[in-house]
Amino acid sequence: MSNLHCAIGNCKINAHNKPPGISFHPCPASSEMRNKWLMMLKNKCSMLDWAKSRICSRHFENKYFDSQRKLKEHAIPTLFPASAMEKPLRNDSTPIFNAKTERLLNKQVQSDLMIDIKSSLNKLKEPTNLDTFVTDELKWKPDAPMEARLWLMVKKQDRLITMLMEDLAQNRKQVETMRKNMEASKLSKREMEQNFESMKYIVKSLQEKHATLEEQIEILTAVEAR
Repeated sequence: MSNLHCAIGNCKINAHNKPPGISFHPCPASSEMRNKWLMMLKNKCSMLDWAKSRICSRHFENKYFDSQRKLKEHAIPTLFPASAMEKPLRNDSTPIFNAKTERLLNKQVQSDLMIDIKSSLNKLKEPTNLDTFVTDELKWKPDAPMEARLWLMVKKQDRLITMLMEDLAQNRKQVETMRKNMEASKLSKREMEQNFESMKYIVKSLQEKHATLEEQIEILTAVEAR
């Protein structure tokens, strides 16, 4: 949303039609105030750009203005029309995956994705006081800033990838062990077959020798009988 229109969903106020007394106000610069704004605007804006978006004065209570109608530093938008858009808030730090991104992701091989993830993790810095925003169930608290939520999501993803890679390595070891066992079984089978053929040859040779001895005995018996 440009700075010529109010960023609140379904608010028709813009720089060309704004009534007298209506003013536009930029988003806060501090992380603390941005987190407070996010809590109020999460279902009221389709997009929020911290640098460019503007919100008109109709969405701020009178207590947030001084005597000169200047917006106070701690002001938070709290007034919204009933017809305001109920869409999830997207700010300038939230990634948007479109068809092009999905197509490019599909083209990347696993090794390239792993390198990109590791590189991104090395660039990320852990937010200060992260433990105060994370519950014992490893979930973020409602007041957790976007940086802490992003860090926790990336760390969970990294841990999941590590576990999957460990399982993959273990499965590869099991497959290699099974392959070696199968090769050993085949070798043992071949050796048994060779031994069986050798035994058959020995038995056949003994049978032939036995037949020869019987013939010789018959010959000797015939000679003695004469």
